Formats: sequence, C-alpha cells, structure tokens
Amino acid sequence: MKIDRFWLKIIAVTTMFIDHIAAIIGLDYFSALQLDWLYIVMRSIGRISFPIFAFFVAEGWQHTKNKTKYFLYILIFAIISQPIYYFALNEQLFELNILFTFCISILLFVIVDNIKQYKSLTFIYICSIFAILMVVFMLDAMGITISYGVYGVLLPLIFYILYNSNFPYHKLILWIIVAIAMILHWLIFYLVNPTCDILSFYTLFALLSIPVLLLYNRQKGKYSLKWFFYIFYPTHLLIIWLFSLII
Repeated sequence: MKIDRFWLKIIAVTTMFIDHIAAIIGLDYFSALQLDWLYIVMRSIGRISFPIFAFFVAEGWQHTKNKTKYFLYILIFAIISQPIYYFALNEQLFELNILFTFCISILLFVIVDNIKQYKSLTFIYICSIFAILMVVFMLDAMGITISYGVYGVLLPLIFYILYNSNFPYHKLILWIIVAIAMILHWLIFYLVNPTCDILSFYTLFALLSIPVLLLYNRQKGKYSLKWFFYIFYPTHLLIIWLFSLII
C-alpha cells in the first residue's frame, strides 16, 4: 500500500492534533480522571508528526518555484502562531514554535544550495552551518528555546541532502541516519529527565514515522489544500487552548 502527499499530510496533521490535545490540556487533568495512560498514548502518537513535517519542509523547498515566498509564508505563520503557541502550551516567553525551527532549517538549505553552486567556498559554508547550529544550542542553554532544538533544525536538512541524492544506497543511509538522530534525541531527553516512568520513552515513538514515510509514493494526490496546512497550525492551537479553559 502506498500513500500520496495529501494523505501523508493528513497523517501528520492528525497526529499533531492528538498530541497537542494532550499537551495543552495537561497531564494533571488526565491524572485527575485516572487516564494517565491515555495522555501517554496521545503524546506517543504525536511523535509521528514532526518527522513527517520535517520531510515536507525539505521536499517543499526542493520543488517550490519561488523559494523566497516559500520562506516568507513559513516565517509569517511562525510570527502569527507565536502568541497562540505561548498561551496554549504555557511555554516560556522565549520558547519559539516549530515554524521558527523550520525557518532556521531553510537557512541551512540555502547554504547547502550555495555549496553546490560555489564549491570553492565549501569550507566557509560548512563552518556557517556549524555556527548556526552552535547558536541554536547556545540559545537553548540560555533559556531561549527553539522547538526541538538542534535535532529539529537538522532533521529537515538530513532529508534535504539525502532523500534525492545520487549516493549509492542513499535511501538506506538516509533512514539509518534518521533513526540514529531520533534515538539520540530521545537519549538527550532521557538524560535531562532521568526518571523510570514511561514518559521518558514516548519520544522514541518518532521512529514510527519512518515506516509511514516509506509508504509515500511521491505523488501529489487528488487534493492539495495548500493554505489549509498553513492555517491549521495556529488555528488548532487556539481551538484546543480555548477548550482547555472551559473544561
């Protein structure tokens, strides 16, 4: 069975929605109803969404006809979503939503594109990539958090470099690197939260996104709904947050 782009996006949106219901309503509410297990299940399902969105950012950059507009769309909706994201998820003032993470990833795409065009400057561009990643890491250490941190910035770049490359066995190499990145992301999460309960392990469920992505047939599908996927992010956060104020 294969799935096209539209249905793959529906899977990403649905799993994100499930995750954010649990995240915004909060563990305390589920615990009061003795539904801790449901909270864990919903957050685990939600781990599937980010790698799929990371993949689509890379694919979108590769296929868009106007890269400037593509970047600006994501940046504009990142700015629009930020206040809603702050109130909905009760984050720190300097916690930036995932669309800002993707904006940084796109900056790395630009550097990679320049490496292809100006090979004599490869060393400088590679240093630039490391400098950007170091800034992300240092900001996170200072409490100015970017959603998913260095892992979130790098995963789209991994997809961008390897998914359509000409390297021998590039698809196998891609999925191995993606799996390693996910495991390392969990390991860091575990070291920061060294508890023995299952909450320390739900991050590993991101690995389930790999078989889902392997089903992608690279076809557009019957429906596009381009603007729906842009608008959905801030809208669903707002709806869930308002609902959480009522219950």
